[in-house]
Amino acid sequence: MSRSEPVGVAQVAAELNMETTRVHRLLRTLAASGMLHWTDKRKYAAGPAVPVLATQTMHASGFYKAIGPMASLHNELNMTTAMGLLWNRSVSFLYHAKPDEPLTTAISSLDVWPATVSGLGIALLALLPDETVVELYTGRDIPKFDSVKHLQEKLSEVRECEYAIHDNTLAISIEVNFMAAIGFSSPKVSPKTVSKYLPRLLQCKEEILQELSSESNKAHDKPIY
Repeated sequence: MSRSEPVGVAQVAAELNMETTRVHRLLRTLAASGMLHWTDKRKYAAGPAVPVLATQTMHASGFYKAIGPMASLHNELNMTTAMGLLWNRSVSFLYHAKPDEPLTTAISSLDVWPATVSGLGIALLALLPDETVVELYTGRDIPKFDSVKHLQEKLSEVRECEYAIHDNTLAISIEVNFMAAIGFSSPKVSPKTVSKYLPRLLQCKEEILQELSSESNKAHDKPIY
């Protein structure tokens, strides 16, 4: 589950379908580690350790090296451009910029979205084995799809062509250091215009990979004291 506001033990237990006492014990453990903190309204919110861990993870993954290519892509196309990661059945957007939106508002500016409503989410789900997809979605509502089989058919198409086209969004995956996807969205994007826009997206991916490779080489060249 993902919430921008503090939540109570009963709510967490209900959403996770777990026993309240067990959830209370787990939340107290997370609070003790700094991952959560107990608010004055007797609810739990993200603790001070979360942004520290997020910053360290982004640095270790090399995410910040993707900002330059993503910004260039955005400036050139002036479409909604995005980069995201898959978590469970959701996409967490590390970068999401609307047309004419400045870079300062693009980083981590969007909350998580159901993976199946996002072109980036579809591209990332296509990286998973069918068995994992079935486990994730069996017995659950699947936004934009009427069954697990319907979703599997879409993912099979994505694996075959190596890109996702979904609701005016074109997206491709990047599988180096972290499983991410990049893409852009506009009414101009459709199956008929893929050949026009896909080369630019592939170019952005290559630029990101080059940046990550450059950073990796610099790390190997550093002396050990």
